[in-house]
Amino acid sequence: MKKALCIALALLMIGASALAAPQLSDGLFTSAKQAVGYLASGEYERLVTLLPFSDVAPSASEWESFAGNYSDLTSVQSTYAVAFYSGSIWVVAVPVQEPADGSVEVLALSSEDGATFNGYRYATWSQVETACQQSDHVVWNEEYVGGTPTVVAD
Repeated sequence: MKKALCIALALLMIGASALAAPQLSDGLFTSAKQAVGYLASGEYERLVTLLPFSDVAPSASEWESFAGNYSDLTSVQSTYAVAFYSGSIWVVAVPVQEPADGSVEVLALSSEDGATFNGYRYATWSQVETACQQSDHVVWNEEYVGGTPTVVAD
């Protein structure tokens, strides 16, 4: 009985450690937020050197092609960003404009180790919100609180 209990506890501990998310580097937030600006200004070559990819970084022409997914990159924000752990990867999501509604476009960069990126994709803010609600690990670099402040008299 003791042997079976020890084996069960060991398996439980192994399972719990497998579910733990790797530590997320603050540098990924900084890089991702800068990337939105470079994407908007057409500085695709700078994206190649800015973003720490674990393998081969996308080329300038790949970034230029990717920028075509966005409908409006004329004025972008670099204040808000959120990261969530999905399955076995971190996703760092930076909305290109203030995330006032679900249609706001997002640059989403994935990281398996929490220190380097290994992928990127286009998303919408509603997709990010849904993924954050489903994740046990959500980290805001700068949390967005929508709406206008209301003054309430005492």
